[in-house]
Order: sequence, then C-alpha cells, then structure tokens
Amino acid sequence: MWTDAPPSVYLYVVALGIILLTSLSLSTIGKKHYPPGPKALPIIGNILSIPQDAAWKVYAEWSQKFGDIIYLRVFRSHIIVINSVSIARELLENRGAIYSSRPWVPMAGDVIGWSWSLPLLPYGETFKRHRKYTQLFFSRSRLPQFYAFQRREAYRLINDVLDAPENYKEHVQRMAGAVVMALVYGHDARKHDDWLLQIASKGARTIESVGPVGAHLVDLIPILRFIPDWFPGAGFKRLPPGTREALSDMRFVPYNYVKEKMAMGTAVDCYVTELLEMTKSQDEEGVRDTAANNYSAGSDTTTALLISAILALTVNPIIQARLQAELDTVVGKDRLPDFSDKDNLPYLQCVISEAIRWGAVTPIGVPHTSVQDDVYDGMYIPKGTTIIANAWAMLHDPQTYPEPESFNPDRFLTGEGRTPPPDPRTPLFGFGRRQCPGKDTSGNTIFIALATLFHVFKFSPMTDEEGNPIPIDVNPFEHSVRHPKPFLCKIRPRRPESISLIRSVQDF
Repeated sequence: MWTDAPPSVYLYVVALGIILLTSLSLSTIGKKHYPPGPKALPIIGNILSIPQDAAWKVYAEWSQKFGDIIYLRVFRSHIIVINSVSIARELLENRGAIYSSRPWVPMAGDVIGWSWSLPLLPYGETFKRHRKYTQLFFSRSRLPQFYAFQRREAYRLINDVLDAPENYKEHVQRMAGAVVMALVYGHDARKHDDWLLQIASKGARTIESVGPVGAHLVDLIPILRFIPDWFPGAGFKRLPPGTREALSDMRFVPYNYVKEKMAMGTAVDCYVTELLEMTKSQDEEGVRDTAANNYSAGSDTTTALLISAILALTVNPIIQARLQAELDTVVGKDRLPDFSDKDNLPYLQCVISEAIRWGAVTPIGVPHTSVQDDVYDGMYIPKGTTIIANAWAMLHDPQTYPEPESFNPDRFLTGEGRTPPPDPRTPLFGFGRRQCPGKDTSGNTIFIALATLFHVFKFSPMTDEEGNPIPIDVNPFEHSVRHPKPFLCKIRPRRPESISLIRSVQDF
C-alpha cells in the first residue's frame, strides 16, 4: 500500500502535483455526476488509496460501500472499476463501440516493451487485422484439427507424471507450453528444458514484472517513466536483469526459427506458416507479433488453471472420487478418455467451470478505455476513462455463487429443476470485442489433460511421519496471473492396469 511507500516517493508525488497544478484546469472535476467512490484529495485525487497488492479484493470490498461501479481519479485521469457482470456486459459488450479500446499503459508497454502485443493494442486497424489472424486460425470450426496435438501432449503428461510424480507442476507447464508451441510454431517440445520452449516461456513471464496491467503507478502518472533509474523512488523501473532481452527473444527467436525451417523446406504446418502464406508474407510483423502473443497468452493461464484444478481436487477427495466414478462409467478401464467423450462427462465440465471460477487466474485482465463521453444509469463516464473489469469480484460474488471461497462443482449441475449460475468463462476470458480468441482451444487442452490425468492417477495430500495429511495452502500468489502456491501431493496409479494403460501411449 502507498502508506508504506518511502518518503522520497511522497515528496516526488507532491512536487509533481505542484508542477502540474500550474498547467491543469480542474474546473470541470466535481461538476459532473460521476459514479460513487472513495473521497478524492485536491489535485492528486485518489492516488494514495489505489491498492497495490491484490487490488481486485480491495475493489470487491469497496463495492459493499459504493456499489458495483466505482469511480477513482488520479490527477485528471479517470478510472472506473466494474464489479458486476451485468454492468460489464452493458458497457463492454452492448456499448462496445465506445469501450473496446485500450488505455495507454506505459509500464507494460514502454518500460518493459509489450506495446506490440494484441491485448495492449488500441482499437483500430492494426488491432482488427491482428485479431482477425488469430480468430481465423483458432476458430471453432478448426478445433478438431488440434485434437491430435492436445491428445499427444496429454499422453506425454501422464507418462512424465508416472516417471517423476514429484515434478507434476513442471510436467503440466511443459504440456501446456508444448501444445501452443506445436500449434503456433510447429515445434515438438518433448522435454521441459526444450530450448525453444524455454525461450518462449521466459519471455512470457516478463509480464509478471508489472503486476496487474494498467494499475501500476507509472500507468496512473505516465510522466514518471522519464525518471532516471538512479532517482530515489524509481525502483519500479529497475526490472530483473535480462527482462527486456527475454521479451525480445520470445518475440523474434521462435518466429525466425520457423522462417529458417521454411527456407529449408522442413517447416511443419502451423500458425506462422499458414498466416505467412495467407498474407503472402506482406505482413511479417503482424504474423510474428500475433504468434508470440498466442504463445504468451495461451501457456501461462492454461498452466495456472490446470494446477488450480489439481489443487482443488487434491484437497477435496470426495469431489475427485465422483469425477473418477464418472470417468470409469463413461470411458471404462481399458482405454483413455478422448474428445468424443466430452459431452458424456458433465461432472468433469462442472469441475472445469468451478476451477475457472474458484481460481480466477486472471483477476482483472487488461483495462478498457472509453473513446467518447458516456452516461450509464445517470452517471457520467468521460472520454479516456480507464475501465477495470474486476473478474475476481464477479466470480466471487456471493449473490451469484454462494460460499464463493468453497470449491463446489455441484453449483453448475443442470437438470432436476436446477438453475446453474452464469458461465464463469466470460469474466475470465474478457468481454465483447476484447474476448480471448483462443479460449476454446485452451478449454480443450484443459479438458483432455484433466480427464486423462484423473482417469489413471489418484491425487492425495502428502502425509507426515505419523500418517497425518500435511495441510495445503489453497491461497494463490496474488499476481496478474494467480498461480497456486507450491504444494506437495502423492500421485499414484489408480489401479494396477493403469500403469500398462499409460505405457501403451508412451511413444504416441
């Protein structure tokens, strides 16, 4: 929190406020009927009350006092936080022409260098062209074409887990990254230490240096990006060594690798080869950048979701047993699950939906911005307002999801007079024109991985010397992508024939 900030930061903010006071007209502020929110201080507004840690939880608490749409001001910058799905749909979808652009986020875009990436592009011709590339390749009609890659990596996953169960998280990371690597770059990443997989994964993790995109101090006061790195209080600019280089490598190295393969006639059909052919190589920058973005967006969130589901099922053995009973009934004991089983595994679908809701791995995503003045329910939203859709609050709303901290797949069951709550995928994967185009591909990877893992393995907490279960901390790391904290668990084949079933697909 800012109350813990060093004195030098306070001095700089105050000095900056005095300088800006001479050039900024504040005459209009206060004369409009903005949404409710915390009381703003003169000149600097709410800068001292902007939460820096787990902001999504603070915003959710504020909704109890101010409602589901909250207004903040930092100098002359306007911020709206939305804590409900209905308001988000009305503004971000029904009024998409106004709210589909992105604010300028200097920390992620300029300081680190993500400005080229599709999620940060303002709404315009470049955004529409890049999104078209991704939508065409990952369209629903093409999903069956990806099954073979996803099935192969699920089979490799269970063999890796059988060989080294203690490294289950590493195996899941490899599997999630390998699926995207195969689809985007045509590269077969068989091992966790695969050189191309490591380059791409290291670059994708650089976004973690900024925390929630659009909520950093530099995003609120862009002029701070010009502070020299040596200036007192400028520690936010001192990135981990190699951050910018890792991001650049992710963007260029895999793409150039495919180009070299194409020149030699050995490239495997993939996103890059298909898009280069479709564009007749007239937009290499667009193909290169969307390829890198597809990898970065698809691997980390898929890993976080899978580990969240494994954690939840490990600490809830009854839920795990119900899932496995369904798998045994539908799939049987003599084969592994496949995509043809998907419609016949409704409880697994409920488990996945609840993992998405409970884990809320992308708690606020990337902010939107308004491109013109607007009025919602009598409240004024000026042009250029940063709009934060608080997915965590939406997915943990007790009115919509009773006992939201509990992992309860039953809430999504249908039939017998049940009325399940809204699909949690919308808040997680974005609203309107900014919805993630690869969400269905990611969903299929999650389905086949969980179905295959829990068909052949039983997960349980590790025990101490006296045989008592070692408690598992279910609270995740609160970052821009929420990953579960490391936890120990026992992973054993469910039955003797499970081992032979796993080994039967060892060389698939």
